[in-house]
Amino acid sequence: CTSGLRNLSEKLLSPDVQVPEPAHAEEVPAKLSAKEVEKIIVDHVPGVRKFLFRDQPGQMSLKFMVSAYQEGWRAFRGTELHNHLLWLMRRVIHHGHDGGADAARHLGDVAEAFRDCQAVQARVVERVGLQIVGVAKDFRGQAVRLAGEYKTLALQMLAQDRLSEGLARDYDDVPTHYENRLTADIGPLVGANADDIRRAELDEHAASRFSAISGTSAQKAAARCRELFEAEAMLSAFVAEVNSFSEESPQDSLSRTFLDWASENLA
Repeated sequence: CTSGLRNLSEKLLSPDVQVPEPAHAEEVPAKLSAKEVEKIIVDHVPGVRKFLFRDQPGQMSLKFMVSAYQEGWRAFRGTELHNHLLWLMRRVIHHGHDGGADAARHLGDVAEAFRDCQAVQARVVERVGLQIVGVAKDFRGQAVRLAGEYKTLALQMLAQDRLSEGLARDYDDVPTHYENRLTADIGPLVGANADDIRRAELDEHAASRFSAISGTSAQKAAARCRELFEAEAMLSAFVAEVNSFSEESPQDSLSRTFLDWASENLA
């Protein structure tokens, strides 16, 4: 019922339900040359040589991927995230070099991210890198992860909502930096993923281009974010993942961890 979904949204969009910051990645030395890195990416990602950074002529995404493997990201230099992201990027490339599982998909996701800004690149590299590392979650962790994905969607919708109302101006086709402004300011109030908040707080473009939202304005924005949260869609996704269970389901998948949780708690 509507009231039940509203109550669920109120509960989920709170600091009590939040994906915590992941532990910092272990150091991964650069063992490949620039040409070797480039070959791994080209071999796994069809058409990557034509990928452009933000559709800018001559700005090839492949060049920036190689640079990120070697030196990391300029936007995060001097922060606690610099080495964390650098080592995860190297892990993604080495996974492809070693012929690891789903290497083409992982490298494809990262290559697509490098067509966008450094904030998007960092978000995808961290997600993919941690998947490869195998940061396992129990059922609660998987459920909170799913809720976190829908909170991210709600914050994206909030950004579009506020831009359409003239509360801010962003001339980018995809308002990633304004989304980061909202994530940094509103994220703690709605329990957005802690790693998303951490990256958003380091987004220099978000800080310089948009005024911080605080006090009553932040509370109102958080309330609007809860209204935009698609609880019913999240529940449908939850049911679909649980029903997808098979013998091949990974040990840390939502479907398998749900069955493990149910056998222990619903007997």
